[in-house]
Amino acid sequence: MKKGDLYNVASANRVGRMDKTKSYSALLLLSVCAGAFLSHFSAGFVNIALADIAVYFSSSLPLTQWIVNGYLLSILLFLPLMGKIADRFGRKKIHNAGYLVFAIGAAASALSSSIAILIICRIVQGIGAAMLQSVNMAIVTDAYPEKHRGKALGVISTSVGIGALLGPSVGGFLISAGTWHLLFWTIVPISIIAFFIAQRFIPADQTFRKSTFDFVGSVLFALSIVSFVFVLNSIGEGAVYVNLLFILVFSICCFCGFIYWSKRVEHPFIHPQIFSSSMVRAGGFILMISYCTTFASMVILPFYLRGVLGYSSDHSGLLLMCYPLLLALFGPISGALSDKYGSGKVVLAGLTFLSASMFGLSLLAETTSLPILIFLFCLLGFSMGILTSANYSIMMFYVPIQFLGMMSSTIALLRNIGMVLGTAISIMFMSIWMDGPINDWMSNPNRRGYEQVMSGFHYLFLLLLGLTITAGVYFIRNKWKVKYRSQKF
Repeated sequence: MKKGDLYNVASANRVGRMDKTKSYSALLLLSVCAGAFLSHFSAGFVNIALADIAVYFSSSLPLTQWIVNGYLLSILLFLPLMGKIADRFGRKKIHNAGYLVFAIGAAASALSSSIAILIICRIVQGIGAAMLQSVNMAIVTDAYPEKHRGKALGVISTSVGIGALLGPSVGGFLISAGTWHLLFWTIVPISIIAFFIAQRFIPADQTFRKSTFDFVGSVLFALSIVSFVFVLNSIGEGAVYVNLLFILVFSICCFCGFIYWSKRVEHPFIHPQIFSSSMVRAGGFILMISYCTTFASMVILPFYLRGVLGYSSDHSGLLLMCYPLLLALFGPISGALSDKYGSGKVVLAGLTFLSASMFGLSLLAETTSLPILIFLFCLLGFSMGILTSANYSIMMFYVPIQFLGMMSSTIALLRNIGMVLGTAISIMFMSIWMDGPINDWMSNPNRRGYEQVMSGFHYLFLLLLGLTITAGVYFIRNKWKVKYRSQKF
């Protein structure tokens, strides 16, 4: 059987099973979207409380920052593991158990008696978030017929955007209304309610043959990711020293060892076959580049708004909310467009708009007007709203059915890697054009060197523009290599 036939057969099997179960209800989608919302909401709502937590435990702010870093890093590390376990034991079991683990982590965080215990509890909560994120798209893909699938995936994208949008603002409201403990207590009842809804409306799914767990591959993967993230964070904070080179080499060696090992064992930690389709590889590359681009923009734009234009933190936050707001608004619309016109055309349109937004941001100046800023920020959110769900549809369609859970977790993994890369690249690139870290420049009341800062902004966004165009060219190249039969693209 040809490779393309494998994907078509897998898709036909899915559609047949979907038509039998009729499980694509609004409550099923709610059961999945609640987890997507909560996991991303919890990633941002603690940021605003870091100062309060540092004072409460009399800890340093860098140590307190690991409340956020530990949560995000645990998601990054456990996503592939949870996808693997879901394919073996069932996606419903792993997803729904994620609500309970997430609630336990939140309750334990609220009861923490020290900063160390709080960090550990946040790691537990991150494991629950990884369980929720790793299989949500696989559940929707398996439950919805092709004509409704794009719209459903767009709703998941909307839930992610709304979670990111409301996290900081709701967190600030809860802090003003009580203490930081209230942040975590609020999540507990919502997670428990979501668990019972998910138990009722998410259908049982097919499991695949049991296999031995690849401990060697999982350890190599974890070491490569942890060491690489450490290098990126160190560079982003301006801490460049010789030992980082050795850590980077260690990370690369571990990753190469992971690839080599995965090709030798029968049941690897991440099966190479999920990337056997050129469209999955193209979609994965687009996913990383798009999130790298947007997160680099979101990290660096506050420095421009506050340091160059002199906007207050409140006004800067309102302006930056244009991005998640438009992302949340156009996610379902993108899904509907994908269902009607084909995902490939929508992806190309999204990449075109994203390139246009990067080009526009590269032209920012000290005299840029407020209407232009609003337009560019809205264009950025609009382009990601159009792009994301259509790209998800492509990746989920072309992966063999037995790897749906792993593909869902891999998508979330690539998304988080893109966020980490964007954060590190933006801060690192700006430091090249300045006499010190941009944080030091912002904290100096007598700021100088605006020309160098603006040069850094211009070239950073030109770099991001180049990455976006490269992703588009790579997608077009792979798109024309694939021959379609019955599916609409």
